Amino acid sequence: MRGTRSTLILLVITLGLGAYIYFVESGQPPAGTPEPLEKVFGFESDDITSIAVTSETGDHTVIEKIDDRWQLIEPFNSNVDVTKVVSLSSSLASLEMQRVVAEPEDSVDLATFGLTRPRITIQIRTAPDFDRQLLIGERTPTGSDVYATVADSNRVFLMSGFLDTTFNQTTFDLRDKTILDITQDQVDSFEVTSPERTIQLRKDENQWSLVSPITARADLAVADSMIGRLSTGQMQSVEEESTDDLEAYGLDRPRLSVAVGLGGSEATLHIGNSTPAGTYARDADRSLVFTIDDSLVSELEKQVDDYRRRDLFSFRPFNATGLTLDYQGEHWTFERTEAATEGEADIWLRTSGNKGEVETSTMDDLLGKLSNLRAESFVSSREDTGADSPMATIEVFFDNHQELERVEFGQVNNEVFAIIEEEPGAAILNTRSWEDAMGTLELLR
Repeated sequence: MRGTRSTLILLVITLGLGAYIYFVESGQPPAGTPEPLEKVFGFESDDITSIAVTSETGDHTVIEKIDDRWQLIEPFNSNVDVTKVVSLSSSLASLEMQRVVAEPEDSVDLATFGLTRPRITIQIRTAPDFDRQLLIGERTPTGSDVYATVADSNRVFLMSGFLDTTFNQTTFDLRDKTILDITQDQVDSFEVTSPERTIQLRKDENQWSLVSPITARADLAVADSMIGRLSTGQMQSVEEESTDDLEAYGLDRPRLSVAVGLGGSEATLHIGNSTPAGTYARDADRSLVFTIDDSLVSELEKQVDDYRRRDLFSFRPFNATGLTLDYQGEHWTFERTEAATEGEADIWLRTSGNKGEVETSTMDDLLGKLSNLRAESFVSSREDTGADSPMATIEVFFDNHQELERVEFGQVNNEVFAIIEEEPGAAILNTRSWEDAMGTLELLR
């Protein structure tokens, strides 16, 4: 009986302890969890209707939300840098006090914290017309935090030091700094004009082509990269908000003019003189003069051959369905055939000469090497390229035999040239890559 009674007592204690843990302790934060920090403000970022920032440099900038879009109002009207403004407004709404240094009843001297003449002042207005002013003073001796207060509160607190750069925004920081107002997906043409030349490209069904000064296939990656740099390019500085004296910047007769077609409209960038801090430029639709990075200018100074597509073929081994080669007086044809058994890989057949099935892995190796043949450079004339008596002609069918690519190859001394009928001149190939591909062909004999 004594054993049974002891067991019941232990059971009651265990159940009681479990109930306490469930109903009481479960509502408590885990041991070691810090208390949440107190927020400086009680609004959400969407509540903010206006922000006025006076930066450490003395720049005073006012931005306002108009029809749910931020606009720069002072010192002039302009679009804003959306990323910067969103970061600023969300950081203000979520700003936390790392630690309270002084309460109002402490009657502290705000000058001790650099708050009588704050480095940064931010005036915030929220609906309905309720203003608050954040004053930001000096950094703490360790530099990890910054002293701050809300005007008329006399409460000094520490905010995280990394927010100092988020709040210390100049007019240039907050303004829209895009050099051209374009969206990459809408671009369908691109033209670069200098006193010496004009290079023009057009885009059709996601493919870029050169249309001037030559007609040729363009490199999709090169063209898209250039448009991408123009669409995301940023001003480095603004020299003049408005001026008629374009000659002082070399913009009366630009060294380069870039016209980007956007369907029914066009955006144009003029590029002028170089300076130690960048290159002067101007959007033809705006009056301001600004500087851009010299590396962008170097990109825009590409020669026409830099835009040409260097891959000789666009097929890939997995979508090739037929191959014809004339090489060294021999004629070779191969066709892909569906496997007889479902689930097995397709097979390749040699359909000329010694007919029969060929090794699939060797055929894939040959197709891979052919598809990887690239131009190392170009020549404008076909003279002395062997084009009059090609040493090889290669035709590849792909995409279920719906597409065909044909390239002729000539050789003069130790140089191998590729000639595509619809394109001018010829491409110079890496001789070793060519010989490697032809060596694989021999394995299929």
